[in-house]
Amino acid sequence: MARDRTLWEQAFEQFPQAIVIVDREATVLALNPQAERITGWSRSAAVGRPAADLLEVRTETGVNLCAPNGALRRALRLGTSVNTHFAYLFRLRTSDDPVRVSYSVSPLRSLGRPSGALITIHDVTPELETIEARDALMLATSHELKTPLTTLRGLSELLLDFDLTEGQRRELLQDLHGQADRMERLVGDILDVSRIDSGRVSVELTRVEVEPVVLRVCEEVRGMLKGHQLRPRIEAGVPAVWGDTRKLHQILVNLVTNAVKYSPPRTVITVTARGDGSSVRFEIADHGVGIRKEHMPRLFEKFYRADDPVVRRTAGTGLGLYIVRQLVTMLGGQIQVRSRAGKGTVFTVTLPRAEATPARVAVGSR
Repeated sequence: MARDRTLWEQAFEQFPQAIVIVDREATVLALNPQAERITGWSRSAAVGRPAADLLEVRTETGVNLCAPNGALRRALRLGTSVNTHFAYLFRLRTSDDPVRVSYSVSPLRSLGRPSGALITIHDVTPELETIEARDALMLATSHELKTPLTTLRGLSELLLDFDLTEGQRRELLQDLHGQADRMERLVGDILDVSRIDSGRVSVELTRVEVEPVVLRVCEEVRGMLKGHQLRPRIEAGVPAVWGDTRKLHQILVNLVTNAVKYSPPRTVITVTARGDGSSVRFEIADHGVGIRKEHMPRLFEKFYRADDPVVRRTAGTGLGLYIVRQLVTMLGGQIQVRSRAGKGTVFTVTLPRAEATPARVAVGSR
């Protein structure tokens, strides 16, 4: 009997969801550590208080868990269980933001009558964030695909319906190619985010010579410069890094194309690579619109785009910098940014020099 009680107590203490036990008068009898964490009430302060003091839990329609017509009173009065999939728990004691929760109320019986209730509360914030992220991805994808698809349709109709000169036809085909490239990059970003967030990305760290990667990046992006000047500045004898050639290439391409998007034509974009002690520093600098101070803390968040007219007029999903930061982390490096609104931005990626033992690393989103 004592062993059974010990197991029950361990299960109560270690249960992953918050549990609050009340008597028939809705007075708190016990709560587990998860309930202390989510409500902000300690066990010593909570026991003996009305449940309404701890559990200011309201559904979207405003029904309070502990109200006379709420789930707790119904369970105690009728002896029936109640489940709610979405509600807000207001932590009035700590003044924290409300927590999005689901809860269930199960009556506890004695001699066939309800003598109390067990309230289980589950923090659904992570699940809802996943759903919201998926919805945001779908919305961003549909919005970003709509523009190139519309353009492709219009250009193809021009090619089919009009007698064009060779020069006109070539210009239209170049536009078609550009829109197809844009769609390919968008689909690639979506796939990258999916792989990163699901932990399906592995990195084979090998010795990577820096100069060939930087020069190949500069050559690859020249077709999208639109009048910008791109200047590689590679230190003589720049050390190799431990990294992944494809990942490093992707990081630099994303940062350079980002600089192109947010810089006026005919301005200079520089790509610098130089040794720095035990690391190699890559700097991508532009003279573009810059980033306001209030936007800097969220710059690498998924889907985040600054609420700035210049930014909003430029096509994008807010995935590029998120991908860059994840890839830099996978390579054991760091990324920093400094910027002045209207003056330009410098992204600095620091990767370790090729001095450590290479390893295979599997990386998830957190």
